Amino acid sequence: MGIDLEQIRKNYSEFDDYKIEHLAKNEIGSLDPDVVAILKEEIKKRGLDSNLNKGIEAQAKELTESELKELKSKIKKLACPDCGQSNSPLIGTFIREVKSFIVFTHYKKTPLILCHACADRKRNNAMITTALLGWWGIPWGLFRTPHAIISSLSDSKNREVISDSILTQFALENVGELRTNWDKESVLVDFIRHRNQTN
Repeated sequence: MGIDLEQIRKNYSEFDDYKIEHLAKNEIGSLDPDVVAILKEEIKKRGLDSNLNKGIEAQAKELTESELKELKSKIKKLACPDCGQSNSPLIGTFIREVKSFIVFTHYKKTPLILCHACADRKRNNAMITTALLGWWGIPWGLFRTPHAIISSLSDSKNREVISDSILTQFALENVGELRTNWDKESVLVDFIRHRNQTN
């Protein structure tokens, strides 16, 4: 059964602007080319930000090495989403934390994008929390706590590799958002802040 383009056109016409923008920034890879054309028509009809088309085009093609490098360079030059400073390049880092409550142990490994100082502060705070609260779960707290602390120390030695991996993954997953808001750095900083908080 084929795609009902008229029904899709009707649905898109009823979507809020936010939903249309979300589709344009994040969902192009899963849409049929005819549906993408309808989405572009809807963007034009509503007079939404014309940069949404840049986000659509960026998602519709495979990134070259130089384009990926450009995206990562853009991310690194943004202000820190945590402290707001822009005197240090942003890096990707893992924050590992264990909290235990007798029979329940919660282990969290969170990828974040921050400046060096904020990354170090968050990593140190997580290690202190883990050292104080990680041990109390039986049996997993006894295993996961030393694992998290040792892994955090190991992450410090492999900082550049981890950072490049996290920035690459972020750029690939959010190319539409990055291209759409290329000239709106405060919007990109807010987007990274939101992603950090929801990871």
